[in-house]
Amino acid sequence: MGDGRIRVGVIGVGAMGVGHVQAYKGDSRCELLALCDQSPEWLDHAKREYGARLGFTKWEDLVACEEVEAVSVCLPTIFHAPVTVAALRAGKHVLCEKPMAMNAGQAREMADAAREMGKLLLIGYNQRFGGDIQYLKRVVDEGQLGEVYFVRTGWRRAMGALPPPTACRATGPYNRNWFNEKAMGGGVTTDLGSHVVDLAMYLMGFPKVRQVVGCAYTKFGPEFVAGTGATFDADDHSVAFAKFENGASMMIEASFGCYIERDTVFQAIYGDKGGAHRESGQPVKLFTQVAGAYTTIIPRIEIASTTPMAHFLDCLTEGKPPLVRPEEGVAVAQILDGIYASTKADSN
Repeated sequence: MGDGRIRVGVIGVGAMGVGHVQAYKGDSRCELLALCDQSPEWLDHAKREYGARLGFTKWEDLVACEEVEAVSVCLPTIFHAPVTVAALRAGKHVLCEKPMAMNAGQAREMADAAREMGKLLLIGYNQRFGGDIQYLKRVVDEGQLGEVYFVRTGWRRAMGALPPPTACRATGPYNRNWFNEKAMGGGVTTDLGSHVVDLAMYLMGFPKVRQVVGCAYTKFGPEFVAGTGATFDADDHSVAFAKFENGASMMIEASFGCYIERDTVFQAIYGDKGGAHRESGQPVKLFTQVAGAYTTIIPRIEIASTTPMAHFLDCLTEGKPPLVRPEEGVAVAQILDGIYASTKADSN
């Protein structure tokens, strides 16, 4: 168009994709040029609703479109690596939804393609972009907690929050059961678990993994979808313990639904000079010593939160370094792989 705006395409206009579409539509730095969805009816509706000029039912056609400069990949996990690599090799910058890929090997292929092509690859770990996490990262990096030797991280949902196999939109119901299907990259470990592993690793500075021991359970999902014709063979609860080469360790828990009081996301950071705690619905707390007395501090956080989409455009228009680097997505995938490998080994 010659107006200096980044021409963006969104591949996959499901629940997450709509969030990307709305963010780009409301940002003057880009033009929401193209959408891709396998449903022609929904694609036509979304084009009219959001004013996209181009629409494709095959991702290969959007990737091949020379007008598109940057894409969001908002597809089931099984498609993240092939679509992202193809888009990068077609000269596009890519924002890929989390988890990065089905496994660490695929994630490495994505990172390699971005480096070889000289293109931006940002992984959409959206909780990283919160002001509270950025505050805690600053606290850790400044050494206020001393040596961080242990982090407890988790995302637990109360019973009744399991992912439904279908959802409704303006053109009718559509299938969202991929969250529950192992072959599609579903499961709570890769979904909610990848978020909290990323947060903990980010706060710890991404130490190198030495060992992962874990269990991924499938306890409630099959009964939840019984009678719907849907498959639920992925995990709905997982726990793990990771050791790092620097001597630090991490405890992980994630559930789509279990018998607890309420939903919660939490990170507890243990340092040899202080600690910190973040939990959904509560203020961040720091634990330290002041004048020899153990003290709890509730800090005033003035760091603004942002979104992966806004940051993606920051990187493209202002040259900001990506807050989530591809190599970090690979490291998260290594831990997720470790949880599944440990579970498989125990079952043999």
